[in-house]
Amino acid sequence: MPHRPLALVTGANRGLGREVCRQLLARGYFVVLTARDEASGRAAAGALGAEFLPLDVADPGSVTALAAALRDRHPDGLDVLVCNAGVAMDGFDEHVARTTVDINFFGAARTVDALLPQLRDGGRVVLVSSGVGDRNRLSAALRAAVDAPDLSRERLAGLMNQFVADVRAGRHTAAGWPTSAYAVSKIGVTALAHLLARDLAGDPRHLRINAVCPGWARTDMGGPHAERSAEAGAASIVWAATLPADGPTGGFFRDGEPAAW
Repeated sequence: MPHRPLALVTGANRGLGREVCRQLLARGYFVVLTARDEASGRAAAGALGAEFLPLDVADPGSVTALAAALRDRHPDGLDVLVCNAGVAMDGFDEHVARTTVDINFFGAARTVDALLPQLRDGGRVVLVSSGVGDRNRLSAALRAAVDAPDLSRERLAGLMNQFVADVRAGRHTAAGWPTSAYAVSKIGVTALAHLLARDLAGDPRHLRINAVCPGWARTDMGGPHAERSAEAGAASIVWAATLPADGPTGGFFRDGEPAAW
């Protein structure tokens, strides 16, 4: 029988993540829906016809447990990984900065690192980012650091941690950061996609790794007055999840087109 491609979507009990699962299922994928809240995750998976596995991207132990469970249940490997889990918090202080960066940036990074060995030949990785994460919101020095051709994973992580430290010290504005933890975390996510694609360019599996902006969509996070439907936002993500073998890698896209960040 032909191989039924396997996709895993994080933060998928509601909103864009749930809609991404629905669209991938409609395309014939076997979908593993993950969520931090087990009750709502199981309910969403049951309603859609997906498999559920628990995942809290902020908990390294939970990420490790997910990787082990996925390997046990699906030893043939993973075809699509969509890192959608994220948070947009009210207010701005050290707690907001630390929590937002840990979930949005480090959560995506640790999930990719844990599941990367299970990706099959031609696997796709989609990091859900945002046009709000605009490098022009950084000072010239910080933008140069993010844009450096020799930027490493360690240096990028250091920049994210430096933002949190600068917020804690009350000097983030003087240091060149915007007053938006969400924006900084998504700048990091988009840069991470670029670095992953660069560093894995020689991987024989020919992985396609991209960041995607779903736009401001009407979800629990986006609110009822957002400009786009959840279906349209999810379709932008699904485009990157279903790229052909010769599709782009290391880019930032919205609705299938390169986007500025």
